[in-house]
Amino acid sequence: MKIFSAEQIKAADAFTIKKEPVKSIDLMERAAGKCYDWIYENAPKLFPPSISEESQWQFHVVCGMGNNGGDGLCIARLLNRSGYNVSITIVKHTDNPSDDFTANFNKLGTLKKSVIEVSTAAEMPEIAADCLVIDCILGIGLKGLAKGVAADAIHNINNSGATVVSIDMPSGLMCDNNPDADLNKIVHSHHVLTFQNPKLSFFLAETSLVVGNVHVLDIGIHPEFIGTEETKYHLVDRYFAASLVRNRNRFDHKGTFGHALLVGGSPGKWGAICLSAKACLRSGAGLLTVHAGEAASQSLMNHLPEAMVSDAGTAYFSTLPQLGVFDAIGIGPGMGTRDESAKALKLLIQEAKVPLVLDADALNILAENKTWLAFLPKGSILTPHPGEFARLAGEKLPHFENMQKQRELSMKHGIYILLKGAHCSLSTPGGNILINLTGNPGMATAGMGDALTGIITGLLASGYGPETAAALGMHVHGLAGDLAEQSQESLLATDLINTLGKAFNTLRNA
Repeated sequence: MKIFSAEQIKAADAFTIKKEPVKSIDLMERAAGKCYDWIYENAPKLFPPSISEESQWQFHVVCGMGNNGGDGLCIARLLNRSGYNVSITIVKHTDNPSDDFTANFNKLGTLKKSVIEVSTAAEMPEIAADCLVIDCILGIGLKGLAKGVAADAIHNINNSGATVVSIDMPSGLMCDNNPDADLNKIVHSHHVLTFQNPKLSFFLAETSLVVGNVHVLDIGIHPEFIGTEETKYHLVDRYFAASLVRNRNRFDHKGTFGHALLVGGSPGKWGAICLSAKACLRSGAGLLTVHAGEAASQSLMNHLPEAMVSDAGTAYFSTLPQLGVFDAIGIGPGMGTRDESAKALKLLIQEAKVPLVLDADALNILAENKTWLAFLPKGSILTPHPGEFARLAGEKLPHFENMQKQRELSMKHGIYILLKGAHCSLSTPGGNILINLTGNPGMATAGMGDALTGIITGLLASGYGPETAAALGMHVHGLAGDLAEQSQESLLATDLINTLGKAFNTLRNA
């Protein structure tokens, strides 16, 4: 699914209005109707249990004076038509209401009696904690922080304690970058009913906390625009990930699915490479060799007899096996950053003829030797967490700027960078950013990154290209975490790895 900028969203509306054709006011009516349908269906779950009768439900619609406010007026009218108790606050943040706002205001009829117009904080009506607030103050046209009476209205909503449903955007949040975002000037939504395509700011660390649950509503934007309009931002949702999964043929054999090499482990950290190894085989590699010290060899033979072992000769990675037989190489989990390991990594980068998957200590060594990035095999995949990426980038940046730095490094060096987090993002040599939708807070625990390294290496070895292996790998990793989660406190990397089979089958059945 594509993610469009505010300018592209406006262009999509204009294209639909011209191409369908449909009047702007009728497109707004269509969008508001979709919102009404969602609210009608979900209202019983949105009000407190003590408000059990529909006659007790109170809807408080807070509107600005642009098209987002026009959506709100239309929703209020539809709710009132169904017999619900509706009150409307119009926040007069401008003297120039949009044409569609004015048209919808004129359609309110007797509902105008319930309208309160406010120009100052002192005029704000009290919002009861047991009502449902429908937030329609500011939409995609916002540029900069909310201010004046709009900021006052946002503060009023946030202090009410009521459940909040925002239409298209939480008021005060911009679509894309929100530099110096002040969360006190953004509505803290419980649910966002967004039109056609989600917005980038929904997935950024600094602003995602105010977004709540996002529900994408199809309002009939013309498919020609969606299909042809180019964007650098894409979502890896379940249907996209499912399209990447291949089925095996009856006469395939282990040689068909490649030979993977995993390098890592050091005293006290043998478990990391063992987790990667198990995830690699669970992800489809036909053969796996683990290049590690004797202690890891014994652990692997005891717990993962399907893996072969190449003895590193010492307790630390310092030598390379013969590389010619391997179809994919993953390196870093538990490896350590000793001088001999750094020298061996440099030699691997120079001699490898297949893409590498670099994680953990391999990234920490790279961060101290940034010139080596230029010599990585094309199509290599780096999987840093935010701290590791900050060391690679040379500075700690806000999430949006991190994405721009990701893209810059990927394009410069012909590599893929998978930045781990609540919504993993994958940058490509072509300059695209793919954002993942799976995963949960229970995955914030040891070994999850080691499992991801193994998954991607296994997919690479079995014949997936680097971009597909990284995109599918991050999605199936998060999906397995979602399927394995019994509680956010108890989830282990081992649980995730043991659920990979179910995750792959879930995608096949999507």
